[in-house]
Amino acid sequence: MKKLRVLLIDDELFCLETLKWELDQHCPEVEVLAMCQGGAEAIQAINTLEPDAVFLDIEMPYMNAFEMLQELDTINFSIVFTTAYDRFAIHAIKVNALDYLLKPIGSDELKAAVQKIKNHQQTNVSGANLRGLMEHLLANQHEVQKIALPTMQGLELVRIDQIVFVEADSNYTHFHLLSGNRILISKTLKQIEEMLSEHDCFIRTHQSFLVNTRLIDRYHRGSGGSLDMANGVQVPVSQSRKDIVLTRLKNS
Repeated sequence: MKKLRVLLIDDELFCLETLKWELDQHCPEVEVLAMCQGGAEAIQAINTLEPDAVFLDIEMPYMNAFEMLQELDTINFSIVFTTAYDRFAIHAIKVNALDYLLKPIGSDELKAAVQKIKNHQQTNVSGANLRGLMEHLLANQHEVQKIALPTMQGLELVRIDQIVFVEADSNYTHFHLLSGNRILISKTLKQIEEMLSEHDCFIRTHQSFLVNTRLIDRYHRGSGGSLDMANGVQVPVSQSRKDIVLTRLKNS
C-alpha cells in the first residue's frame, strides 16, 4: 500500500520529535519525509519533496503558518494545523472546515486526522476554504496589540491576547501567558491595571488578580467563586467583586 508522505513543520524540535514518534508508533501508513523548524526551510522542502500532507504549527517566529502558505505558488497537499493555544486561529480553522490538532497531540486524535487525510485528499486542499481562512486571519493581524513589559533584561513585547492573567506579588506582578511562560515585573498590580486600562478585556477579580475575560473557560460558584482560565489555572473571585465579574461575563 502506498504510504502517505508528510512533512512536519514546527519551530520547536521537541514537538517535531514527539509528533514523529507518535506517527511512527500509531500511523504506520505514514512516511515522514522531513522535519522543518521554520517557514523558509519548510517552503524549500515542500517545493522539493512534494508531500501529500503537512502538519503545520501555527505560531512560528519570523514567518507564521499563514505567512508561509502565502509564499507558495500552489498548495496541492492536505494541511493539518497544530497549535498549543491560539484560540482565535482554532475558531477560524473550524469555520473554514479545515483540520487542526491541539497540542499536546493525543494518539487517537492523530490517527483520526491521518484517516481524514486519506479519505478526503484533494488536489488543491486550499480552495476557497483555505483562502478564506488566510484572508480572515491576516486581515486581523494588524489588530493584534502588544504591551512593552520592563524586565531585568530590558523591554519584552507581549501580545495582549496572550496574557491570561496578572498576579500580584507584593510590589511585583507576574504575567501568566498562554504559552505557560511567566514574566516578573517590578510594578504593583494597580500600576499594571492602569497600563492595561485601554484594553477592555481585563477585569480585576480579586485584590491579587487581574484576568483576561476572553480567556476564561468557566465560572465556579462559591462565596466569591473562581474562574478556570485557558492555561489550566484556577483564579479566585472575591465576594466583593463577584457581581461585577458575573455581569461582565454575561455581557461578553
